[in-house]
Amino acid sequence: MATENPESGVKALWQQQAQPAQDFAVVVVRRRAEAIDRTARRRALVFWISIVNNVAICAWLSWSLPHTRPYVAVFFLAVSFAQVQALTRSTVIMVPADAGLMTSVAFLRASLERERSLAARAWLWFLLPAGIGELALGAGMVAAGGPGWRVALFLGAGVAALFAFVFIRSRQRGRRLQSEIDALSAGQI
Repeated sequence: MATENPESGVKALWQQQAQPAQDFAVVVVRRRAEAIDRTARRRALVFWISIVNNVAICAWLSWSLPHTRPYVAVFFLAVSFAQVQALTRSTVIMVPADAGLMTSVAFLRASLERERSLAARAWLWFLLPAGIGELALGAGMVAAGGPGWRVALFLGAGVAALFAFVFIRSRQRGRRLQSEIDALSAGQI
């Protein structure tokens, strides 16, 4: 047997052997995971900006309309709770530097599951507290003799429409991410 293939022939045969087909391309998995992480970082920036905006608006309202402070306080606490929940639920998962193929697939699955849970239940942890805060702010406007019922109803309808839009879009995104997780489990990317 040793004489059948000289030294160079064994090397050539070894290099020419058929490679098993990989189900997942590491590059595709990494690109998808990095895209999810970029989205999470952008979203975190938006939440930080909204927190700063929330603090500024509530400080201005409390300063300029002292009789609305209890309503502004409820609004501030409810919306701050929703914003902190959004930040903690959407944090970026760090990619391991030496991630192999299966580690990358597991990382992508974890990223997709985090995004799905963030989107699919946003109505519970974000819209519900924010809605309570908006109701408190609206009650404060009415109690302070603010712009009147017509404007309050118009603003309420706008807030309700925005919440309905966010609710519908978050549920759609949750279903789409679930289908991506199912495709990943089935071995399709």
